Amino acid sequence: MASRAIRGLFCSTRPAIPTLLSTSPDLFAYFDALEARSAAPPQSLFSSSLMAGFECGHLGWNGHDLLVTTRHLPKDRMRQHYRIAIEHGMTIARDGLPWRHDPQPRLALAAETGMQVIWDLNHYDPPPDPVGHAARCAQAADPHRPFWICPVNEPMVYPMLAGMGWEQAVDLAVTLVRVAREHHPDVRVLTTDPITGIGERQFAATDRLVREIGVDVVGINYYPHTARTSLFKALLKTWKRYGKPILVSETSWHDGHPIHHRRHPGFNKADWLRAMQSEIAAARSLGADITGLCWYPIVDCPPWQRPRARQRWSHGLIRADLGVDAGLSQALQSCRM
Repeated sequence: MASRAIRGLFCSTRPAIPTLLSTSPDLFAYFDALEARSAAPPQSLFSSSLMAGFECGHLGWNGHDLLVTTRHLPKDRMRQHYRIAIEHGMTIARDGLPWRHDPQPRLALAAETGMQVIWDLNHYDPPPDPVGHAARCAQAADPHRPFWICPVNEPMVYPMLAGMGWEQAVDLAVTLVRVAREHHPDVRVLTTDPITGIGERQFAATDRLVREIGVDVVGINYYPHTARTSLFKALLKTWKRYGKPILVSETSWHDGHPIHHRRHPGFNKADWLRAMQSEIAAARSLGADITGLCWYPIVDCPPWQRPRARQRWSHGLIRADLGVDAGLSQALQSCRM
């Protein structure tokens, strides 16, 4: 029965995990109805289906460099962060090569630790010299391995977060990819944007990128406070639109976030992870090629508006003292999608 296969994807034997997919008290009955179909994950492009996401943005309005405030730097805690992620089964990460940081030490450390990485070349901080930045990153990458990049994270929100129109953000992404391909033999591309509803405008940037540069994986950034439909519906709509592998490229649960708790009373990080996995499994059961899920961010961050604050937002696995969130740790340790 399909439900048995789905149960094998969960981190717990608890039945009736509330999800955005269904309000039924017996989610497994839904999968029993699909017993002729398989929800097993397809052969992955990546080394694991669970991914660790590291904040790498630089916020132009206040100068908050998230690599610095989370101490995710080669000479600081980047190695420890990767070690903890790998210990939790996440052997692939989303991370960054922003223009304000030397790409070579970051690439070298990832290689040393065995972490496969999809690198953001631009996360809300457009480089003043896009051609030079893309060339430096591509030249520093190992030419014998695929160089996975996300050229621009969330171009559709650049008008709000980067002071740049989304069309210009897409132009920038096109330039970064084309230059990177001139300097590396195997550049592979992930797109990311908040695809959280069923409308058409949310796809505008991804449509252009798929059409103009070719894309290997399409990413959906999906959070409880921005979701306007179920992840299941967003995944199916995106997969049918592009016919390409889909990645849940960002998702997480923020303890204390009022909208999260209002929409999903009683939830915690582990519950959210399980709920997202159940919706991925449902999309796979209908044939969608879903490559995995990235918990983003994996390290608790200071509030964006208060980079010097001692308090951290509780949305990650890794605490400021390098301890871990016990509930999420247990869920990640026992989950394999």
